[in-house]
Amino acid sequence: MTEKELASYIIENLLAADFVIQRYDAYSTNSIYLKLDYGVMNSIRISNHTGKQYLKYRYNIGSNIKKFQNKIDKYPRFYYPEKQVDKMLDKIISDRDEKIRKYGNLRYHFYMGENKTKNSEKAGFWKQAKLVEKEKTV
Repeated sequence: MTEKELASYIIENLLAADFVIQRYDAYSTNSIYLKLDYGVMNSIRISNHTGKQYLKYRYNIGSNIKKFQNKIDKYPRFYYPEKQVDKMLDKIISDRDEKIRKYGNLRYHFYMGENKTKNSEKAGFWKQAKLVEKEKTV
C-alpha cells in the first residue's frame, strides 16, 4: 500500500469516528502527517523511511516499520507496521475515549477550539495543512 492509500484508509476511518483531521503532505518525501482534533489527540506520521530524530509523533505507521513498538521518552510513542493499521486506529479511538472520560466532552472540545485559535496562524504545519472534510452525500 502506498503512503497515499494508507492515509486515505486512515482518514476514512477516523472521519467516520468523528475526528477533525488536518493533513500535510511533505514536499520532499512521500510522508503524510495527520493532526487529530486540532492536536488534542496528537498526530500520525505515515512514511516509508526514518524520520528526523527531534520530531516525535505519537502515532507512526509505515512500510519501514517491521514490528509494533511502544517507545517512551517524555511521552509514549507508538510505531505500527502498515499491516497493523486497524490496531493503530483502535488505539487512537481508545485514547480519545479515555481523554474524553478524563476531561469531559465539553472541556475536550474547548481544548480543540483553544488549540485551533492559538495555533492557526503559526508557520509550518498549521499554515500549510489542509482541513480534511467528510464527503457530502445527497
